Amino acid sequence: MNTGILTQPVKKDLWYKEPWLLLVVGGPLIVVCASLFTGFIAFRGADQVVAKDYYRQGLMINTNLQRDAKALELSLHAGLQLDMASKKIVMQLRSKQSLPELVQLSLASSGAATGSVEEVVRRLPLKLVGDGKYTADLSQDKKFESAISSGELHILHVKLETNEWRLTGDWLDPMQRNLDLSPSH
Repeated sequence: MNTGILTQPVKKDLWYKEPWLLLVVGGPLIVVCASLFTGFIAFRGADQVVAKDYYRQGLMINTNLQRDAKALELSLHAGLQLDMASKKIVMQLRSKQSLPELVQLSLASSGAATGSVEEVVRRLPLKLVGDGKYTADLSQDKKFESAISSGELHILHVKLETNEWRLTGDWLDPMQRNLDLSPSH
């Protein structure tokens, strides 16, 4: 029997120089580092999953559906036009029923063009000035007026509402186009 093989001293490397260590520990270490990095990104830029007033919004759904149905029943039709010369929004409203003196106009715009993340909502009263003709004054909000006139706002979410009915829609390119709103079926 060859005893030379058995009597040779076993060469021992240091534990951290062992190639199998990289294979056994390296994979899980990469996964842990990647998960920590992903967690950092998620917490840093986390969106709110639930709105702060989620309960009130939930209760409003039935009310909004009833108001939409009422707008359909009244055969409401609204045409909105942006008049930057007089700094007004002009609306022509048609209905089967007599028209209210005041209609609430809500304009929501996202700040995507300006680099802002949040949505900005402006509420303007539309006042009856003639036979179905309403106007809202934009000169009260200089920042909004300048954003519209400079062309920064390309999409506005519009909501016309009273206590009884509401009309909603998106106004694409308000400087170039008028908006026609009718109730959805």
